[in-house]
Amino acid sequence: RSSSRSVGEDVVSQVTATTSTEDDDDDDDIATNPHTTAVSNKWLERIASLYDEPHRAYHNMNHIEDVLSSLDILLRERRSSSQTVSAADDDDADDDDDDDAAVAVTTLSAFFHDVIYNPKSSTNEKDSADLFLEFASELCEEVSMASLSDNRHSVYNTTEAKANNNDHDDAVDVHDGHFDHHDNKIQSTMMMQSKIISQIEACIIATATHISSANQARENNNILVATFLDADMSILGRDAKTYDRYAGCIRNEYEFVPREVYCEKRAEILESFLPSTADDNHDDADEVEESLVGSGMPNNDDDDETNNNNTTLTESSSRGEEEKQQQKHHEFIYATERGKELWEDEARHNLKREIGMLRRGVIPCEEDTSP
Repeated sequence: RSSSRSVGEDVVSQVTATTSTEDDDDDDDIATNPHTTAVSNKWLERIASLYDEPHRAYHNMNHIEDVLSSLDILLRERRSSSQTVSAADDDDADDDDDDDAAVAVTTLSAFFHDVIYNPKSSTNEKDSADLFLEFASELCEEVSMASLSDNRHSVYNTTEAKANNNDHDDAVDVHDGHFDHHDNKIQSTMMMQSKIISQIEACIIATATHISSANQARENNNILVATFLDADMSILGRDAKTYDRYAGCIRNEYEFVPREVYCEKRAEILESFLPSTADDNHDDADEVEESLVGSGMPNNDDDDETNNNNTTLTESSSRGEEEKQQQKHHEFIYATERGKELWEDEARHNLKREIGMLRRGVIPCEEDTSP
């Protein structure tokens, strides 16, 4: 829990970036406002409790910390590229704003993308996005109220000082000018909030269809989604020992699935992650890399408990066939150039190795992982 809260405090601090304007002093006041602090603390407790749920062997705060570390690597590369370009274009201010927004979007996406996680559910991503929207709505409302309160206090002090000096006309002008400025500030802030919140929601939803979403982000040059998905998938490209432990944790989360069925369907999903070649006759599957939900496992009519456990694993099989017809072959697992450099080769090796093990009925680190 202490780890969850520490990471959470760092992440919630990013909210200031989603609501900031040119007035840095105002942002400091908002960040320390007791009302916004109370909202942040309430959500930190709620989110920390969710990530500490006992069934989470992999989708816990360790995973979030890992994604944040990977994001730091990818965004550092992005910042370096931006600085090289800006040195020639002299657009440092705009680049800094873009970098701050990218950090805010991807960081909050990382923190919320697995906040709701039930291995038996097929709506985890949507549910996580909905919870983020609830958080964003509540916090933005408090930030707006705090900003309005601070502005009124500032106007009152300024006009009172002018009035005490018998500068009544100047006091009225200052009063009107402050509120004109505040109206513009509110409009600017609301537009910024709406854009960033939509981007975060899109990143979270994209994790429901990792490979196809990454492919689309790459084709559309959607850097934010591409960067976030690569960070979330970076576990696939780690050293063999780290990867095997990850694979064992996934099995732990899906222990309710019969072992033979798990090996079969997990192998099929991992195969769909491997880039297509000219000889491939199959399209990309549309599942999250860690998830067996919607993988078309057969029901057992003679076993009600097994049938219930596998309901979410079969409900999208017909839909999946239609989706596959619309998907393109992918050449890479990762969507960003830096992601490919760092993790592509090792990820392909790890995936092929686990597939071979699963085909032999072996699950990596099966006995060594527990929530």
